[in-house]
Amino acid sequence: MSELLDVANKKKHAVRRRATPTPMQTMRLHTDKVSVVAFFNDGRRVVTGSWDYTLRICNIQKGTVVGGPFLGHSNKVFSVAVSPDDRRIASGGKDNTIIIWDIESRRLLFDPLTKHTKWVSSVCFSPDGKRLASGSYDSTVIIWDAETGTVLSTLQGDRGGVSSVAFNPDGSKLASGSLRSIQIWRTDSNAELIFEINAHEKWVLSVVWSPDGQQLVSASYDKTVKFWDSSKGYQIGQPCTSHTSNINSLAISSDGSFIAAVSDDRTVQHWSTKSHQKIGEPLKHIVDVTCVSISPNAELVVVGDLYGEIQFWSIKNTLSAAAQLYSLSDSYFAHRSKVKLRRNLYHEALLDAQKVRTISVTVSTIVVMLDTNDSQVIELNPSSYLGYKLKHAALYEARRYDDAIESFKIMLSKLDNAPDSQIRQLRKQYVNPSEIEDAIRQAVHAHLENAPLRLIHTITGKICDRQAQINTFKTSMEYKEILSSSMLHRHLQTEPIREAVVKYFSWVMLSHRWETKEPRLHEIQDKDVYTIRPVGTIVKLQKFCKIAHDAGYFWAWSDTCCIDQNNNVEVQASVNSMFVWYRNSALTIIYLSDVSPSSKSGALAKSVWNTRGWTVQEFLAPTVVLFYQADWTLYLHDHSLNHKESVSIMQELERSTGINAQALVAFSPGMKNAREKLQWASCRVTTLQEDIAYSLFGIFGIHLPVIYGEKRHNALGRLLQEIIAHSGDITALDWVGQSSSFNSCLPANIASYRAPPCTLPSLSEDEIQSSASSLRNNVTQASALKLYNILDNLSAPRFANCRLRLPCITFPVTKVKRRAGTPRTYRIKADGVQDLEITTADTLVQFWPGKPTSQKFLLIRPWNRHDLGLPDFADEMRSTDDGPEPGSPSDDPLGLSPLDNEPAGLRSLTREPSLLTRLTQQLGALWLGQQEQADSRSHTRELGLVVRLGQPFSALLLAQQRGGEYKRIASDCNIIAQVRDMACVDDMMNVRTLEIL
Repeated sequence: MSELLDVANKKKHAVRRRATPTPMQTMRLHTDKVSVVAFFNDGRRVVTGSWDYTLRICNIQKGTVVGGPFLGHSNKVFSVAVSPDDRRIASGGKDNTIIIWDIESRRLLFDPLTKHTKWVSSVCFSPDGKRLASGSYDSTVIIWDAETGTVLSTLQGDRGGVSSVAFNPDGSKLASGSLRSIQIWRTDSNAELIFEINAHEKWVLSVVWSPDGQQLVSASYDKTVKFWDSSKGYQIGQPCTSHTSNINSLAISSDGSFIAAVSDDRTVQHWSTKSHQKIGEPLKHIVDVTCVSISPNAELVVVGDLYGEIQFWSIKNTLSAAAQLYSLSDSYFAHRSKVKLRRNLYHEALLDAQKVRTISVTVSTIVVMLDTNDSQVIELNPSSYLGYKLKHAALYEARRYDDAIESFKIMLSKLDNAPDSQIRQLRKQYVNPSEIEDAIRQAVHAHLENAPLRLIHTITGKICDRQAQINTFKTSMEYKEILSSSMLHRHLQTEPIREAVVKYFSWVMLSHRWETKEPRLHEIQDKDVYTIRPVGTIVKLQKFCKIAHDAGYFWAWSDTCCIDQNNNVEVQASVNSMFVWYRNSALTIIYLSDVSPSSKSGALAKSVWNTRGWTVQEFLAPTVVLFYQADWTLYLHDHSLNHKESVSIMQELERSTGINAQALVAFSPGMKNAREKLQWASCRVTTLQEDIAYSLFGIFGIHLPVIYGEKRHNALGRLLQEIIAHSGDITALDWVGQSSSFNSCLPANIASYRAPPCTLPSLSEDEIQSSASSLRNNVTQASALKLYNILDNLSAPRFANCRLRLPCITFPVTKVKRRAGTPRTYRIKADGVQDLEITTADTLVQFWPGKPTSQKFLLIRPWNRHDLGLPDFADEMRSTDDGPEPGSPSDDPLGLSPLDNEPAGLRSLTREPSLLTRLTQQLGALWLGQQEQADSRSHTRELGLVVRLGQPFSALLLAQQRGGEYKRIASDCNIIAQVRDMACVDDMMNVRTLEIL
């Protein structure tokens, strides 16, 4: 081991003897002293200011002047700054002015800024580039609007003058250097001095912030560099004291690991910002050096001198002989790799990361390695995982995800097998790749539960089933990106994984009117839809997929080819899931094949698409829809991102469909408002008659078997049966037309709901209470209570096996007579209701000539407690019957005197019977009074029900069958009935639950 160390030490000293730093490049730019130099943020250019009154820009790689001379100052240029976007330069000088230049045009953006009365020593842009700060020997700091040149704030600095200014990294603070001191200012609208640091013995020529904003670094004519806590102002560590003369300029690396300073001793020196120790050898010059800047990627130092020249020095070559640099933190190359990552220089960051590698024997062993330029580089053995960590980051940013994942797995292996237990503890900071893979798998399966079974991959143009979709995902860049980006977290981050999965698997649905021959699954299976001969409806499919792809989606669905029509199980699953698929789509494209590009508003309403049954759910379900015309341009050339947000299009759709705007934009599936939803579909048609019912499954949130060939009556009947059975809503019985063979209470055709729901005039609550009060003398409380209890205890309607058990109030029909000259119109008389007429295609068989036994008919009022609404008048009256006014005698509900409230031990025994007697009497009286009030309120409620039942109602006419069941007599219009006398409660007492076939 000692022999190996001796070899390493000998090689180290040999490197130090040979490695006399020399500049990479020298350029003469000016005819007088270079007073200031600054890198552009792109790292490829520098700008210089000179005592020859000019500024110049040079390209580092080409070694040529690419901008300038910038002529505008009438005296020496002392300061220069580059805007964060690299589009502007600001300069200040001995002529007391500030100029902001446009780099591209090389012209002044506006007239020179002339508020300072003495030399402008320093300028700097805020991090967002919107403000400019300037310091002057007139003792002021001015903050300017960099876009208009107006003064935002004027700060009164040290009376001796201001020699340097610098914004902190977030722009909220400003540091200014002056004679012996540093001032820290707030830069908001209330700009003011926060505190002052008594920093140096002479002028503070430079002040810079650390990249994290936690420290300030200052350089002075007193030959020292010092470090300060930026929030409190106290000094951190020891000063750097290697220079032997005035320090003129200071720069800090973008990663904050080291600083560079130039001095009148004709050297450039570097120090570690952590140890404050000098690193590397001084960069020696033969003339005075005046200014320094470090490149954004920390690879170069540029130095200006007294003779108008600038010199570029390689950080690597300059500091390669100093093993100290590599012990500053993880390593010099690690620092530089991090800096390059922040600047999006991924290839360069990767090269540096690859230099941070395992150099084994022991942690303290120094090994000499050859770099790519064959120059000797000494690297210490850091914990070996770091290089792979940085390599993973660089590869990830460069989108080389396979390599990034491999680097990460090697890093984990290094951590697992590290000899140092502290290094092994770092393994806990990272999630196992297998855990991430499991989380991705779970997110995919959860998302695809509500996705179509098949989708077209818009990139390859191929139909993919569920497994093919997953396989495609696992080979995609998106999958590898999720896996790679999730690895650097201490805990598994499931939400970013879920979001990435949702984004990748988002799909686009097509809503369209089928044409004569649409492409089916077997015709495009295993083919690229883009390469199929573009004829007929294939063109529509190709256009749809291309638009979906151009919109940024990988998956598209069309009902013509994404469902196997020959697989009954798949067809059934698709029909029952289609609403959900549209609902969860990222976008639904609605193609109007019969709307020409020249069409005006109103063409959508006339499109055949707007007459089809399936299209109701296809525009109600999605959140985002876009309408396309025949040539695949947007309808009405409306380029908004979602046509559901287009007022004009939604108004047109509302007028043509009868669906209210709120439902069009934000529809919620379910059985609520069933009658209204049935009316929406009443004018729609489908090619297969069963589909008119199937197309409504999703709208009502219903799952039922799909039985093609069962015909319209049965399909619609099963749908309506499900609605009534699960919701108890009997508004589906409100129709006119022909009865269904499924059940006579249901219509044979969806068109029977075309008429608006039957609505009858209703009384206000005040009118009901007024009528109820007038009934008090005519209706006994017992009768009203009996009726109320009967109706209150009725069970909900039940519908199963094509039989409807319907609770209702029945009125026996006593006479039916056909009106002369009208073979289909009958006059009806029934007990308890006023006479009425109905028109029906059915023949009422009770009055057939020669029939020996009359058929029994009932006029009924279906009972639906939810629709009828039973207001509790007692609740409404309770607010007026609350307790007595405060302070009244009844504040003591039992009427006990203060004497009665005395402790028991103070009362005489003779008073006890008296108190007990009075208490019993008072409690009894109180109960009786409350009971009377409750009875009164209840009577009011029950009378209110009687009033409601006395109003006109929509009735059904039923004919009894042989088994005692009933069938509904269909009518051509609503049957409106009304009781003869609401005071005759007995006429409304015939309450039954009938079984209707």
